[in-house]
Amino acid sequence: MSGVHSHPKHCFCQVPESELSYWAIKRFQEDHRTVDLMNSTDDPHQKELISIVGLIDVDEASMLSMMGNVDMPDHHLIHCRQKVKALLGLD
Repeated sequence: MSGVHSHPKHCFCQVPESELSYWAIKRFQEDHRTVDLMNSTDDPHQKELISIVGLIDVDEASMLSMMGNVDMPDHHLIHCRQKVKALLGLD
């Protein structure tokens, strides 16, 4: 796999909360940088989860750009991100 960048192919709502929660704790409570988390695994599914979690706190335009491979309308992505932020206690 080239580099550490991984554009999500799934929306926040298309992955189990428990899987997002694991990486959200690493990112936001344990304060690991997204790039360090990406470097911690070679598993493509885990890399996608990390990239989804990494998009929780970026600006809306960047999030929509990075999620360009997700087959959902922008308003859906924005709404789902808000729901996940609330579920994870990050709003």
